[in-house]
Amino acid sequence: MNERSEAAQNLFDEIRKINNRLRWLGDNLHLDLGVTAAKRSLLLTLDREGPHTVPDLARERLVSRQVVQTQVNDLIREGLIEHQPNPKHRRSTLLALSSKGRNLIQKMIERERSLVESAEDSPTAEELDFLRHELHELRTRLEAFG
Repeated sequence: MNERSEAAQNLFDEIRKINNRLRWLGDNLHLDLGVTAAKRSLLLTLDREGPHTVPDLARERLVSRQVVQTQVNDLIREGLIEHQPNPKHRRSTLLALSSKGRNLIQKMIERERSLVESAEDSPTAEELDFLRHELHELRTRLEAFG
């Protein structure tokens, strides 16, 4: 393995570890809410980006439509999301947060904000913005592979 390949592998390993740690933190922080990391991710997408179809959510996550549909069915049963008409497609409805879902997301965001603000040795806003930008650039480059 050459130096560049090894550096890339080390970076990818670190990203996986960070993802695992973030999922663990989220699961523990929101344990009493009964929302898995995967469902939290769907709720946050709908909160930040607005209504989506199941196929759109699946494409964004690089998983099958059926995987997302299972989670969506649970979220609908729990009253956290609801169907909306889709002017672009009669059969594929849009999914949006319900008022209960918006309240839950706000509670989760407040908890996460409090956790970040209580951390004494956390990166500065500038460092976090730099890291986000670099990771966005890396993701964009990786998307070129398919």
